[in-house]
Amino acid sequence: MTAPPVVLDDPTGATPRPEPRGSRRSCPATAVLWTASALALGVYLASMATVTGAALDRMDGLGLVSALPPAALASACALGVLYFLGLNAAVARPRLQLFLLLATVLALHGAAALVEPLPRFPTAWQHLGFVDYIERTGHTLPLWDARFSWPGFFGLAAMLFRSGGIDNPLPVLQWSQVGSQLLCLAALAVVLRALDLPRRTRWCALWFFSVGSWIGQDYFSPQAYTYALYLCFLAVLLTVFRERTGGRRSVGGRPGLERGLLLGLLLLLFTAALVSHQLTPFVMIAAVGLLRLLRRTTLSLWFAVLLGALALAWISLAAEGFWSGHLGTIFGGLGHLGSNVSSGVAGRVKGDPAHQAVLELRVLLSAAWFGLAVLGWWRRRRAGYAPDSADRGDRVLLVLAFMPFFTLGMQSYGGEIALRVFLFALPGVAPLAACFFYPREHSAREHSPGEHPARERPGRSISVLVTAWAAIAVAAFGIARYGNEPFERVTTGEVAALDWVYQNDTPSARVLYLGPVGAPTTTPDIPWNQRGMDTIVYIGTPAPPDPAGVGSFETALRSAGPQSYLIVTRTEGADLAANDGYAPDWYARARAALDADPQLVAVVRAPDAALYRLSTPPPGKAATDIGIGHVGPVVHWSGWTVAEAVLLAVLVPFLLRREVIALRAGAIRTTRGRRWAFALSAGLLAAGFLTAVVERFLTVR
Repeated sequence: MTAPPVVLDDPTGATPRPEPRGSRRSCPATAVLWTASALALGVYLASMATVTGAALDRMDGLGLVSALPPAALASACALGVLYFLGLNAAVARPRLQLFLLLATVLALHGAAALVEPLPRFPTAWQHLGFVDYIERTGHTLPLWDARFSWPGFFGLAAMLFRSGGIDNPLPVLQWSQVGSQLLCLAALAVVLRALDLPRRTRWCALWFFSVGSWIGQDYFSPQAYTYALYLCFLAVLLTVFRERTGGRRSVGGRPGLERGLLLGLLLLLFTAALVSHQLTPFVMIAAVGLLRLLRRTTLSLWFAVLLGALALAWISLAAEGFWSGHLGTIFGGLGHLGSNVSSGVAGRVKGDPAHQAVLELRVLLSAAWFGLAVLGWWRRRRAGYAPDSADRGDRVLLVLAFMPFFTLGMQSYGGEIALRVFLFALPGVAPLAACFFYPREHSAREHSPGEHPARERPGRSISVLVTAWAAIAVAAFGIARYGNEPFERVTTGEVAALDWVYQNDTPSARVLYLGPVGAPTTTPDIPWNQRGMDTIVYIGTPAPPDPAGVGSFETALRSAGPQSYLIVTRTEGADLAANDGYAPDWYARARAALDADPQLVAVVRAPDAALYRLSTPPPGKAATDIGIGHVGPVVHWSGWTVAEAVLLAVLVPFLLRREVIALRAGAIRTTRGRRWAFALSAGLLAAGFLTAVVERFLTVR
C-alpha cells in the first residue's frame, strides 16, 4: 500500500496543492551540491598550499591574484556559482547556504592569511605597538599620535591579551579579517531579519556583503572593531526599537525593565565606539536621527541629541590632545564637498598603468554596487512594495545605503573618505542589490516534518544573471582587495630587521624609511612601531629616483645622529614603482649600490629587506628622550571646561529619563504645554552645552 502524497497548503488560503515534483529529487540534488561544494573548497585549499614565497615575490601590478594558481581562482568563483545554484533551487537548503557562505569568507578574506607567513598591513603592526605600550605602561600618548585620543580598542585588546595569556598576538592579526567578517555577517543577519525581507533576499544580501567588502578595513584596527559595533547597534535598534507602519511598535510586548536594559545596551555599544574611533559614532547618530525622521524607530530625536552631546563631550574633553592647535587641519575640510570627493576618488587613482587599472576597477566596482542597489529599489517598487507598505524595510535600507554620504562634507579623512562612505553604505547597498535579483516574497509553503520547504523558483533569466554576477564579483574582489598586496604585505626580512632595532634601541634609536621625493613622510611600508614606541623615532627619507645616488642616504644617517639606521625593503620599492613612477627594478639596483658603498654596513641582510648603518658612527650619544610629549589625557581646565562638564551632567540624565519614560509608557501622553516645556528646557541645555564646547575650541591652544 503506497503512502498518500504530501499535500502542501496554498499560501493564498485556496485549494491545497500537491508537493512540487522537484522536491522528490531533493536528496540527490542536495548530495550533488554538497559534493561539489566540498570539492571546490578542497581544490581551493590544496591549490593555495602550493603558493611559494618566490611566487609572492613575483607579484605584478594586479597584486595577489597574479601569484595564485588558476585552480584557486576558478574554485573561488565556483563557490559563488554553487551558492546561487543552491539558493535558486525550489528546495531550501540553509545548511548548504551557510557552509558556502563561510567557505566564501575563508576563500576571499582569508586568502592572504593562507599563503603569507605574516599578517598583512603595516598599520596593523603599528596598532599592535599601541596595545603593547598601553599594556606595559597603562598610559596613552595623545600628543604623540591622534589615535591615542580614542584608545578604547587598544585598551580592550591589551586587557584581553593579558587576561588570556596571549604572548604572541600575531595569529590574532593574521585571521582578524576573517573574524571581523563573521562578526559583521552575524549582526547583519539580525538586521535583515528585522526588516522582514524574503529569505532568498537575505541570503543573497549576506553573500553580497561579504563579496562587496573589498575595502580592506577589517584588519586589526579600531575601524574594524567599531564597524562591527555599528552593525550590532543597528541590529538592536531595528529589532527592538523599530517603529512599524500601521502604528505597531516592536517593543510593545516587552517589560519595561527589559526595554530599559536594551536601551542601556544601545548606549553601551555607542560608548564603546565613541572611545575607539573618530567617525563611526557620527554615523550611528545620523542613523538614529534619520530613522526617527522617517518614523522607523520608536526612539525620539532627543536620543540622537543625547548621543551627539556625548560625542562632542568626548572630542572636546578627552580628545583635546588631538584638536588643540590643529583646528585648521581638522575642520578645514568641513563643507568642502568637491575637494573631499576629489581627494578620495581622483586623488587616489594614480601610479603605473597596472596600479591605475586596479584603482579604476575599485571605482567601477563601487559604482556597480550602488547601481544594483538603485535598480533593486526600483524592482521592489515594480513588484508592488511601496515604501509605506506594512512592515517593509525599504526606507530603512535607503537610509543605510545613502546616509553615509553626509561624511563627504565633513573631512577628507586623509584621502580615504570615499572608501569610508562605501564601507558604511554596504549594509544598505547589499540588501538593495539583492532585491534586484529577488525583489519579492517567494512562497514558503508548509511541509511535512523531515521535508525541506518547497519554494517558487526565480525565473531562468534571473538565475543566470545572479550566477554570472557571482563569478564576476568574486574575480573583481580578488583584484580590488589584493591589488596593493606587493606593498601591503609584510615579509620575514622586514620583521627581522626591525627586531634587531628593538633589541638595540637603548636609550633610543632612529629608523630612516623610504618615501618618494617631495613627500618622504608618508606612512611607512614596513611593520613599524610594533614595540619601542617610546624609544624609536621613524624618519621619512627621500629615495633618489636614480638608485645609484646613495650619497643622500649617508647624509641623512649623519644628520639623524648616533644609533640611526636605514631600512630598505622590497615592499618600499614596490610602492615607489606602483605609485610614484620609480623603475620596477629600483629596489634591486638600490640594494646593490648600498651593499657596495664602503660608508655603509648592513647589520641585517635578507632577500626582501636590509638594515644599514654608517661604518663610522657619528660622534655623540643617542638621546635619552625622543619627545613623546605628555603622558595620559590632556585637559586644560577653565571656566568653560567646568560649564561644559556641568551642563553635560545635567543634559544626559534629563534626555535619558525622557526616553526611559517613553519606553515604559509606549508613548509620551502629556499636554501640549508640557511637551513645549520639555523641548524648551532640553533646547536651552543643549544650546548652553554647545556654546561651552565651541568656546573651548576657540580658546584652548
